[in-house]
Amino acid sequence: MITRTQAAFVIGLILIAFTVSASGQSSDQGRRPPVLRPTTEVPDKQDQSGAGRESGPATLITVPAIVMDRNGRYVANLRKEDFAIYENGVEQNLSSFMSVEKPFTVALMLDVSGSTKYQLDEIRGAANTFVSRLRLSDRMMVVTFDGKINLLADVTDVRAIRQAKLHIPAVTDGTALYDAVAFTLKRMAQVPGRKAIVLMTDGVDQNSVATLQGTIAGIAEQDVLIYTVQYNTQPQTSARLSFIKNEKARRKVEQRLLKQYATSEPYLRTLAEKTGGRFYKADDLGEVGPAFEAITSELGVQYSLGYYPKGNSTAGAERSIKIRVRYPNLVVRTRDSYTVTPSIARQ
Repeated sequence: MITRTQAAFVIGLILIAFTVSASGQSSDQGRRPPVLRPTTEVPDKQDQSGAGRESGPATLITVPAIVMDRNGRYVANLRKEDFAIYENGVEQNLSSFMSVEKPFTVALMLDVSGSTKYQLDEIRGAANTFVSRLRLSDRMMVVTFDGKINLLADVTDVRAIRQAKLHIPAVTDGTALYDAVAFTLKRMAQVPGRKAIVLMTDGVDQNSVATLQGTIAGIAEQDVLIYTVQYNTQPQTSARLSFIKNEKARRKVEQRLLKQYATSEPYLRTLAEKTGGRFYKADDLGEVGPAFEAITSELGVQYSLGYYPKGNSTAGAERSIKIRVRYPNLVVRTRDSYTVTPSIARQ
């Protein structure tokens, strides 16, 4: 026969078990909104293999994305199920999801042309500051350009570049900006994983074989973020042209430079906006440091989403991309489209 003490003990155990069960059910029914803190998310191996996807193109479309709240703070602990991705208005099945903690590869491009010759020490200092802000697990390449392209460091560990420092070679005449962008895009296309290009320039091109429109078309087929940092060299125009003694010739060169300055900012903004990066404008090189700090912060909190497009597309067609998250008051910044390549169209 059970005593009163024993009965009370049993009833107490039952009440505790019931409370724990109810608590577990409540937490499962709704997850709390994201907290602004770093996290590590393990990619879904089954999804990355493509198992269970609908029939369609076998080419995985990868889209880098950055999520911020309305105050501009980066949100770094979202899960795969928090995202929805649309192509031409049709929702796609997410097949891969990479976390914010994955290392990335960044190409640092530095304009060291004649227009910057009075500021080379500051450019060198800003570049080394950028390198110092990267993580040791990241990789990078370094390109300078003037009248020619100089590959200072091919893709390698950040640690090696920190130890070697950056040595900018003697400046040659001209500015091959578009050629340098085309060169870097081609090299980064061979690099797997998360990647970005950071381009520091005044945006003026003088003697490239590649064209403005050609480089913009080239980014449509890439999954690389481009961050552009424009510094102002226009006030030095008079000093740079003073060596031209013939007034008519000097005026002709000045008019050409003014046209190039007029197209420089729209070009750099387009590179950034088309790829989901960001454009920064610095009136002087003293403002480049904060821009580099913001860029490295963003690169540390990226998401990478992948999907196999539903249906077939014609080569050369442009497909719009839209990403949404299920929490209110969060902003997603990502590329807005991509161009169907022949390899995708053939699938």
